[in-house]
Amino acid sequence: MALGNLRLGYLAIETRKPEKWHAFNETLLDLPTSSNADGSVGLQIDGVRQRLIIVPGEKDDVQAVGLQMRDEAALEQLSAKLAANGTQVESGDQWLCEARGVGKMLVFADPSGVRLEAFVEALPAEKPFASQFFADGFHSDDSGFGHVVLNTRDLEQAERFYCGVLGFAVTERLQVKIGPLDVRGIFLHSNRRHHSLAIFAAPATRKLNHVMLQAEALRDVGMAYERFKRHRTPFSLGLGQHPDPDGTVSFYAATPSGFDLEIGAAGREIDPVGWQERPLDRVSSWGHKPTMRLKLNSLKAIVMQRLGLVRAG
Repeated sequence: MALGNLRLGYLAIETRKPEKWHAFNETLLDLPTSSNADGSVGLQIDGVRQRLIIVPGEKDDVQAVGLQMRDEAALEQLSAKLAANGTQVESGDQWLCEARGVGKMLVFADPSGVRLEAFVEALPAEKPFASQFFADGFHSDDSGFGHVVLNTRDLEQAERFYCGVLGFAVTERLQVKIGPLDVRGIFLHSNRRHHSLAIFAAPATRKLNHVMLQAEALRDVGMAYERFKRHRTPFSLGLGQHPDPDGTVSFYAATPSGFDLEIGAAGREIDPVGWQERPLDRVSSWGHKPTMRLKLNSLKAIVMQRLGLVRAG
């Protein structure tokens, strides 16, 4: 697959706490919502009907990552590559496509079992985006929106799949210690966005590490940080800035499902043509101080993994 054929289109989140997600959105985000026939609720951040999809269910984790393809020819090419790789592929039925707000869809899973939905034709929102908390909106265009970070127990296998089959490329390769955790990871691009996906190899109780929304205005990030603090939302990493070439200024706060939401701005783009991957030995130029919550959750994941009670990916 050639770079530029896909971008991050949406994230479907399964949760046991849909009512808490409603309050979280009303109090902290003020994203326009829409109701779907399957009982899910879509959150709007741009001109598309939904980018985050809150699905009532039995767990609090990723349900599906939606990858938007350039056109149906690219979708068919992906289907052939998946079949050649031995990956089981199904076509999304009309009911699922309507619930996701898309046209045609392929459904498959990555090596860790994360459900992926490659699609074309995202349906537009009924009304222009408007939010009292994010007046300038979010950065979302033909490079996709924000990013999603997944946990895995086999980073090499994940890289072979996402790069060798789906067509992502490595922007940066991470080796760092965060609190008590030794973390390895890869930041993956499919266009000029620094990364649309990242995959971490670290003890974890969920497959979803965090989802990031990229605000257009740095002011909105600062105001969100103050608002989250005022409402005593637990943080994992305080306000800080990622190193170049990313440069995003952001913070990480807990969602009702337990994984993090990163809100940032001022991220820089890369030139994907001829990009040479880079090593990365720190996650921040300044700030992003780990909180006690992050340290305790990390220790819990380490203990549970050593006891064989949980496996990331």
